[in-house]
Amino acid sequence: MFLFLPLLSFSQKVENVRFEQAGKQIHIYYDLQGEGTYNVEVFCSTNNGQSWGKPLREVTGAVRTNQEPGTNKKIVWDVLAEREKLTGVVKFKIEALPVNTGTFTDKRDGQTYKWVRIGNQIWMAENLNYKTRNSWCYDNITTNCNKYGRLYDWEAAKSACPKGWHLPTDDEWKELEMYLGMSRSEADNTGYSGIGKGEKLKSTNGWYDNRNGTDEVGFSALPGGYRGGYNGPFHNLGYFGVWWSATEYGSDGAWVRGLGYNNDKVGRNYDDKKGGFSVRCVRD
Repeated sequence: MFLFLPLLSFSQKVENVRFEQAGKQIHIYYDLQGEGTYNVEVFCSTNNGQSWGKPLREVTGAVRTNQEPGTNKKIVWDVLAEREKLTGVVKFKIEALPVNTGTFTDKRDGQTYKWVRIGNQIWMAENLNYKTRNSWCYDNITTNCNKYGRLYDWEAAKSACPKGWHLPTDDEWKELEMYLGMSRSEADNTGYSGIGKGEKLKSTNGWYDNRNGTDEVGFSALPGGYRGGYNGPFHNLGYFGVWWSATEYGSDGAWVRGLGYNNDKVGRNYDDKKGGFSVRCVRD
């Protein structure tokens, strides 16, 4: 058994929140005020609001990315797809955060990068292009660095981000992926997962055969290719992009993320630490 209490507004932009139960679903309605677009999340508490946990994932409708202001906006929560049961004193809250973007200048070399807020994280919206030992421009051509950023081996990647930023861990990549709508099990998979989720990260131009993405969250991923292991060749510029995580896989490998022109999913795998891959920094 469970008892519903009134929903909460967790943002001055959210008003007139109400709900109704419809079979195995809960329909949540709200009004969203303001200008621009917002990222909307729903949270559920089963202990009268003492703790909330992570945002609900099995939700559809007027939720997550790029929600425009309006009245009577509707979210549908598929309860049993996310919880085996719902007991206790249940409360909900809705959080609406503006879609924030900006720029950051790296004091080390004066380069300026775009950044974007995605959920509770702030990511650089461009690949890092800070020259370090064991980093390369694709085919050793400087203009490729200017467009796609540098390719780093893992040891270089770990310390390449500027002060106040860091190389994302495997779990921080998963947080991004689950924000896009992946389930936890999908995010934990090895290989390509999350139908359509890769499209939300890919830029709207620059991919081979015009296989571009929607760039729904402003991540603007470009296909910067990669470099093979120690003294290896360069591969697949324009076709694929691969990004390091800070999380090891054994003594010789580390987890990476990949996007391809021929796939709308996100790839999670591990690779040789000596390989050369792109770097996206996330704010501390």
